[in-house]
Amino acid sequence: MNYTVSNTINKSLEEVIKKFKDPEGLKHWMEGLQRIEYISGTPGEVGAKSNLHFLHKKKEMKISETVLEQNLPNQMKFSYQSPMGNNEVEMLFEETSDGKVKQTNNSYFELKGVMKIMGFIGKGMFKKQSLKYMDAFKAYVES
Repeated sequence: MNYTVSNTINKSLEEVIKKFKDPEGLKHWMEGLQRIEYISGTPGEVGAKSNLHFLHKKKEMKISETVLEQNLPNQMKFSYQSPMGNNEVEMLFEETSDGKVKQTNNSYFELKGVMKIMGFIGKGMFKKQSLKYMDAFKAYVES
């Protein structure tokens, strides 16, 4: 399953990237994030691995993250592994002619088990969740 969602952030590219790179800021826009466990590499750099611990519907969930590409201020790509499957997310940041930033999320999923069915019939649910995180990031940057 693949999809793309985007929004526009009313701040400069420099301000957006500063907030995006701040690991302490994640809790402001990744709903349910409880803590980040750094496993290896330099956080935010290619090859860095960490575990993101979430609380979702009163259940703990761990998602493993690997930084695949880091070409900021324009692009960053992550790989996520969880019991539900694998997900690659490419975040693109493009400065617009009016000094704002278009943020684009390209997501690619390989779901496992029953989640394959959920992905097939509930693609909109996945897109909605990605956009929810993006809108929360937008609000965090603009505040």
